[in-house]
Amino acid sequence: MREYKDHKNTTKSNMHETDLNRVVFHSKEDMAGGHYLQKGEHILRADIKSDYSDINDIFELYNIKKYIDNELYLKNWTQDEIESFKQKAKEYGKVVGRFISTIDDKNAAKYYHDTLQGYIHSFWELINNQNGFKRLSKNTFSDILTNEPHLIHEILNHKNLVVHYDEEIKNFLISYPQSAEILLSIYEVQDEFQKNQKFIPKSLLIQDKKNIISNYLDSNDTNLNYVGLIQNIRNRNDFKVSDKTRLKAKRLHKSETEKILSQNSMKFGVSIGFPENATKVKDFYVDETHVAHYSYSLDYIKVNNDFYTLFKNFKFLFEYVDPQNRINLVSKRSQLGVFERVMGVRSLNEYRTGTVFSLGEMTSQGQIYGYAQILNALNIELADILNFVYTSSFQKRYDYPENARFLVPSVTNPHFEKVRILAPEFESVLKQFKLFVEDGNIDYELLQISSAPSAIKDIPSLNQNKYIYFNEENKDMVGCSNLFFSDQTLLAYVEPFKEKEHHNFFELLVNEQVYFDNYAEHQKPQLNYLIDKGFISIDSSGFIQVTNLERLLIFKDLYDNEVASFYRYPIDFQGEAQKMVSENIIFFESSLFSKPEQSYINYFLNKSEFTNGLDLRNSYLHGTQASPEEANKHEYAYFSYLKLLVLVMLKIEDDLDISKIKKDV
Repeated sequence: MREYKDHKNTTKSNMHETDLNRVVFHSKEDMAGGHYLQKGEHILRADIKSDYSDINDIFELYNIKKYIDNELYLKNWTQDEIESFKQKAKEYGKVVGRFISTIDDKNAAKYYHDTLQGYIHSFWELINNQNGFKRLSKNTFSDILTNEPHLIHEILNHKNLVVHYDEEIKNFLISYPQSAEILLSIYEVQDEFQKNQKFIPKSLLIQDKKNIISNYLDSNDTNLNYVGLIQNIRNRNDFKVSDKTRLKAKRLHKSETEKILSQNSMKFGVSIGFPENATKVKDFYVDETHVAHYSYSLDYIKVNNDFYTLFKNFKFLFEYVDPQNRINLVSKRSQLGVFERVMGVRSLNEYRTGTVFSLGEMTSQGQIYGYAQILNALNIELADILNFVYTSSFQKRYDYPENARFLVPSVTNPHFEKVRILAPEFESVLKQFKLFVEDGNIDYELLQISSAPSAIKDIPSLNQNKYIYFNEENKDMVGCSNLFFSDQTLLAYVEPFKEKEHHNFFELLVNEQVYFDNYAEHQKPQLNYLIDKGFISIDSSGFIQVTNLERLLIFKDLYDNEVASFYRYPIDFQGEAQKMVSENIIFFESSLFSKPEQSYINYFLNKSEFTNGLDLRNSYLHGTQASPEEANKHEYAYFSYLKLLVLVMLKIEDDLDISKIKKDV
């Protein structure tokens, strides 16, 4: 077995030097392109040498050529100069090709040793693209890789190298301590920055990959982020892990997390109270220990104790849905902090959550649990309230079918059995509503023909064009939205308002009178872009003004919430939304649940969409849930199902209400 040197302890002879004055091409979109081109301008203006001995000179020509090939030029270049540089870049290609053709088994190790750190990618890219590997023996390649094991991350970017050195790379990966992290990065990790595609040798079999993952968990050098990924891996044809490995990862993740939390962490929590003689119907504050305190007037609940009002408390007291009747508990991109967005390792298939979502879940679980205890003290069962709303209130208010059914578990049932009753009732309610939308009635014979659960996304709406979504393919409008609402835009940072720390450009414009000329010259192109797109204008006094507030508020709503309810908008906003559809900025879709709501419910019920889903539906359906003795887990599952049923009832009522309003107009 080869012995690999620790990258952190590499000897000086294996270290590649750095030269910050050299030209390096990173990408066409890289903002430093002009800076590098200025460094290379003197080379473009100089004559091409007849002979090059320094391999780094060759790589510099290669990187300069990439800028020219991608049509990236300095603003002060004339068209004649650009045409001249294009011709010169073609000659650079010939020079580079001739030099690479001289690299063979005798000199490859030395050339690679002399390669600057910034040109390592260029070395292997050229060896890959110009068939240099055919002159590089497998022993020489393996020696280079053994001396610099971290190089494997670069090698796997190049398909020809991986194919040619298939067996050597396979043997390396089997023994390399970080191979599990490489495999997980390729198959499972969400690629936030669209990095290069990586390739795996075909000779690395599924069983080899399984062994790599299992051995990683047994090692003393694991990364907790990657351990968390292993327990939720989505098996596929070319990459899978055993259930035993998942369990090993789950136990390791739990034990390591507990160690970290016991050492140092910022703790936060939620407190739910129902005080008597409260001065407010609901109240909220956060104390110095980061505990969020929510309180709800017990007297209000006792006085307003008809079942329909008790049900609506989930909207008006606990705020499970917002004024547009969107579920408030979903995870939103806009609520992720900067570090939550960019730090850590995320699965491509996981439900993305952050601190705000975690607090929301703690709060909603605490609310429904505490509310149920208060109702029990009043001899009222929460499940009975849901039964009444679905089988009586909806009929009186919205002409919902009289034969709608909802089976309530017995009060005496343990939580384990209650969940087993509620789970199929959840499915039944959705199927009943689906039949009502499609046929105008609930035919139970038809309902019973299909035993398969209905996909959450397939539950229809009574209302066409119900939800508004931003067209992410419209890159111009995405860019405008980010300029207004991203907390990373520098447009919010301008004199004399820097000390006020407005979160984004929109917030600045709403709260201040901002002079266009207060911005630096490098910021004005962004402002001019927004002017060209019709979002802002400059008035006669030089102040920046919003030109179409309705449109911008729709943009803000979609940026914050990812979806909007068309029929919950005022008439003037509906008219603006119709214009935006015609301009391909937004689009309509109809379903009972919006896309973020579908994802939230799927996160709880199954793993069809997310590998980190709680899988409540399948675990109780297939008997893989916790044992009956684990009462706390079943209690959590029971109240989670109750919460989901509350949300379903709120969404059904919203759909029925919109339909009724449309008919009455």
